[in-house]
Amino acid sequence: MKKTCISAVFVLYLCAGLSTAQVVFHGQAKNSLYSYESESEQSHTRLYQYASFNLAMADGRIQLSSSLRALSDLNETLDSDNRFRAYALHLRLRRLLGRIDLTAGRQFLHPGTVLGALDGVHGRIAVFKSMALQLYAGTESHFSRRFKIYETSDSFVTGATLELRRLLASSIQLLWLQKRNENETFWHLAGLNLDNDLLPETRLRVQAHYNLESEQIHRLLVSTRHSLSDRLAFNLEYKQQQPQVYANSYYTIFSPDAYRQVRAGGYFNVLSDYNINAVYQRVLFDGGEADRVLVSLANANGGIGLLYESGFAGDQLGLMFDYAYNLGSKLTASINLDYSKYRTEEIYEYENQLANAARLTYHLSRRWRIDVEYQWLTNRYVESDSRLLNHISYRW
Repeated sequence: MKKTCISAVFVLYLCAGLSTAQVVFHGQAKNSLYSYESESEQSHTRLYQYASFNLAMADGRIQLSSSLRALSDLNETLDSDNRFRAYALHLRLRRLLGRIDLTAGRQFLHPGTVLGALDGVHGRIAVFKSMALQLYAGTESHFSRRFKIYETSDSFVTGATLELRRLLASSIQLLWLQKRNENETFWHLAGLNLDNDLLPETRLRVQAHYNLESEQIHRLLVSTRHSLSDRLAFNLEYKQQQPQVYANSYYTIFSPDAYRQVRAGGYFNVLSDYNINAVYQRVLFDGGEADRVLVSLANANGGIGLLYESGFAGDQLGLMFDYAYNLGSKLTASINLDYSKYRTEEIYEYENQLANAARLTYHLSRRWRIDVEYQWLTNRYVESDSRLLNHISYRW
């Protein structure tokens, strides 16, 4: 009865608002054709149909948003559970009583810590000009984003965030989050996020989250970036993280290790259009350690990068190239090359892996676009695998 009353209030508010204000309707529709051959040598031609839209009053007080997908296989019949997906579907009411924003439905939520998609209600209250309070409750949506909602007994999330802005050149978040089912509590987090630029040309970020359930640090991140000039900057970072696995997900059967990571990087503007980025990472596990070095040269069209990894996770040498070029006012060509030579343990021989893609994008008009992409790859499991994809998009 309570849910029915709440739904009725939303519907009445929506109808009243739309009847007295101009409606703005924007969206995008895309068809993607994907042909492939399965291991049983059965041919499949799959049609993916995506649609996203935003229906809103001109003043933005009421918004209905969605991101949906339908799948058809021209060679076999799929059941409804596999055909339809809802990545987002929510109603947003803004500036209620001048201070409250309220969102109900399936929505992506990052309340100062990793959460993901929530099927529930999220509210934001502007207490003062420099202070806001977030409250939310609901269930995690299925990872597959099916038209199905978890029972609250399987996965229930509640939380709150207090935001303080412009306090000693800082933005501060105090957060609390609990994820549980009827039998146990998965996460019970309390923490602090700090974003500070008090020092000249320096940005400091701190995230410190404590799990009250396991009585240990869930996440600790300290990161700083300093700009020596418009052309040169560097950053340092320390990160400590416990595994973050969704409740009732497939990955709960594994026991991933916690890790600590030290990261140092730099940015250098060589010419007006070209930048060099370099990153070094050292990752520490309970059972070992690993190193990673990434160096890239890039401009606005793309770039080339070299990757080197060694240690606990295996050894790898990789080369990445990604570039796009305008052949005219309406036609764009792009290519992506990804090569790696790797081994998971020293006793194994090195394996080669190559994945490539080439794409042509043609803008028929301001609203219509056609993409044709050819992909091919080789690895230790398949000598050759290729596919052709076609996308037709329309925006309004």
